[in-house]
Amino acid sequence: MLTELGHVVAKEKDTVWVQTQSRTGCSSCQVNSVCGSGIVSKAFSHKVFITPLKNHINANIDDEVEVGIPEDLVVRASFMVYLVPLISMIIALLVWQFLLTNPSELSSILAAVAGLAIGFVITHFYSRSAAEKGQTEPVLLRIVKRPIAVKQIETTLD
Repeated sequence: MLTELGHVVAKEKDTVWVQTQSRTGCSSCQVNSVCGSGIVSKAFSHKVFITPLKNHINANIDDEVEVGIPEDLVVRASFMVYLVPLISMIIALLVWQFLLTNPSELSSILAAVAGLAIGFVITHFYSRSAAEKGQTEPVLLRIVKRPIAVKQIETTLD
């Protein structure tokens, strides 16, 4: 399970809105202050995301929570986004080369682009189906820190 810390910014019935900030691997590296990649990542990596999540752990506003995403979900999503269009493009190009004995370069390029487009369409429908089934949602794992309500006590000297 890949985890990230978030801050609950709103609550409504059984849903909470959790604010997280994107981080890169450079944020945990020892030499990020002198490395070129670390300096660039500090300059451009302060994106904030607010995500609605099902509140099955009874989190409240201002709670710090741990959000988790299953690792297999990340692997499957990466496969679908990167490999399916590429494999689809190669298959379309090979089929085109097999069907025509001497295809032109332009027709081969168009066949490859068509295969790439088919791969993107397959990826789109797969991701839509997975989202409808709720397979792509991160989950709240636990409350890490809950603020303490402090009341001011007034004392008088008699």
